[in-house]
Amino acid sequence: MQTINIRFSWQHRDNGCEPVCKSDLRNLDGVSLLDCVLMDDGGLSNSETIPWLNEGIQRIEAVATGRMDSYDWDRETWGVEFRDKAAKIYSLRDEGYFQILSLSAFLKVLRAWAGFLQAHPNDGDAGALINLSIER
Repeated sequence: MQTINIRFSWQHRDNGCEPVCKSDLRNLDGVSLLDCVLMDDGGLSNSETIPWLNEGIQRIEAVATGRMDSYDWDRETWGVEFRDKAAKIYSLRDEGYFQILSLSAFLKVLRAWAGFLQAHPNDGDAGALINLSIER
């Protein structure tokens, strides 16, 4: 089991707050595809993103319980293929550029991210640090 650290925070901007995910799960290029897929909002607001996240959670649960064999869940630039016990995060521009997490770990992260977005940022809110033990 490997432990990864994930920090959710709010970046304050002139027109409001923007959610940020930073994890130490990096590929050989030093990029966290987990961060990329979570922050790929498709140009929508946080409140408009919540239904998309909830759909992802439902699809993961359907694959995990065997109601579906697999499912591709994507946004504007990044996608995730849910199959068996794996979540394959990939670029929609280059499907050969990917990272794999266990389905259960991705579900845990997705639930936490959805919960974080639903909570409105407070002044001085530093965010949330999440430690996950995952199987690669």
